[in-house]
Amino acid sequence: MTSGTQILAAQYVTIQDKAQSLMGTGAATRGYGQTVQSADVFTGNAITKAQWDLLRYDIVNIRVHQDGVLPNIVTIAVGDPVGFGAAAPNTNYDTLLETAIANRFRIDSSQSVVTAKASGTYTTAWSNSLTATLTVTFSNSNDARYFFNSGGKIRFTPSLTGGTVTPQYTAWVNILNSIGTRSFGADTDPFVSYYNLTNTFQTYYTSFASSPYSNNSYTLEARTDVANNSTGTATQLFLRVTLADTYVDPDVATGNVEPPGDSVNGTLTIAVSELKAAGSLQPSGSFVITSPSYSLSAITGS
Repeated sequence: MTSGTQILAAQYVTIQDKAQSLMGTGAATRGYGQTVQSADVFTGNAITKAQWDLLRYDIVNIRVHQDGVLPNIVTIAVGDPVGFGAAAPNTNYDTLLETAIANRFRIDSSQSVVTAKASGTYTTAWSNSLTATLTVTFSNSNDARYFFNSGGKIRFTPSLTGGTVTPQYTAWVNILNSIGTRSFGADTDPFVSYYNLTNTFQTYYTSFASSPYSNNSYTLEARTDVANNSTGTATQLFLRVTLADTYVDPDVATGNVEPPGDSVNGTLTIAVSELKAAGSLQPSGSFVITSPSYSLSAITGS
């Protein structure tokens, strides 16, 4: 390959290090835990077409994972001069990687798979609150980082069916239907996400029913098994769901009582699912992420 403006090995290494930090082991909030095709080059050695091609594979794999489409990436032919500018691989590759770093938790729907993991039901009439806790256990902290860094999410879907149709029952059905599926991951909330967690529960989602039941709420909280998970050292994640029914019927004298009082019956279901990275890699292979184990406690309350 001929050269245009000289590209130093250190410049190639700087670009390759960005790809390595995203696709490979990385550290903290970077690292998908996948095989990296490219490698560093040594100062004084020529950068070959094959080395640029391997780096291109890594960038394509990263960006397809994030966006679901092939990026507009420069391909080098034997004899092409390598200089600087948008049409040069070093500039083009570095620009694509900077965007990938900013979007590192993104995962395209075409590059993921959703799997049901746990489910719990509660069939006794209740009038105060119900709660359940999901324990998510990874084999090691790197597996946890890879799962969340690559866009993995843990999802709760609540529903209430088959109960006596009263205004309050209908209010709970409506709020749970409107909530739908709520996810937890590395980017699901700017203040409470995987890397913001401690070993104390923090609320990452709350929704309230409509008036006159606006005191009733659905809350999701999260914590880890470490005091500070900013660098991703946790191996366990605990997610807690709480349905708080603090609505109190008006006094009988007002004539506004909603029979049968505060009680809600029917079948409450809390379903847990996992969204995990998947898809094919170039030039071969598949995106592989190890799932954690899931254990959902019984739904308890009164």
